[in-house]
Amino acid sequence: MKKKFNVNLKDITKDLSLSKSKVVIKDDNGYFRGKLEKIELVEVDYNEQVDINSERLVDEGRKIQLRFNFLLYTDDPNAQVSKNILVGTNLNKEPISSKYKTRGNKKMKNVFNKFTELCLRLGFMSTDEFEEFDENLNNKIQKILETYNERNDDEKISIAARFMEDKEKIVINPFEIIKVDTIDYAENIANKMENFHMSVNRGLEK
Repeated sequence: MKKKFNVNLKDITKDLSLSKSKVVIKDDNGYFRGKLEKIELVEVDYNEQVDINSERLVDEGRKIQLRFNFLLYTDDPNAQVSKNILVGTNLNKEPISSKYKTRGNKKMKNVFNKFTELCLRLGFMSTDEFEEFDENLNNKIQKILETYNERNDDEKISIAARFMEDKEKIVINPFEIIKVDTIDYAENIANKMENFHMSVNRGLEK
């Protein structure tokens, strides 16, 4: 089941940001910290290969997408690294695939599309709300999308995440990102991520 959000196109821009000038701080498990700075509705021309955060760099035509803009923390608080994730606007109840969590790990996990994953991981909806998946959930998420940029800086969502491996460019992994309450690097993000997967995959056959 898919739901499309009727959000007005406020800003038509192209994603050209990929700063490598500063090095983000990582914990022992490779997780860095940052915050969700803003959410934009953008028009992407795949013929111009501007979707730098996607494995698929070439496609036909233009598409309307949501761009989640993040600021990642470095040693210099005044020199944060800007990264983004481009997603569609379809919220999917059913997973697009189920796969092993890691090589050699026989536990399975559900994988949803990037937009659904981000909504769960950023706390836009709880796992209980996701299981219900009624119209109230769609209204709630649409309201968040429309008003997020109006939040004060101290109300912006803090995140922990990892970069995608084996990539020529430094890209945030949308399936290795999670909302956190602090930027403290002593926090065990690996355990937090495991608990998240368990809550999302309740009832999934092992």
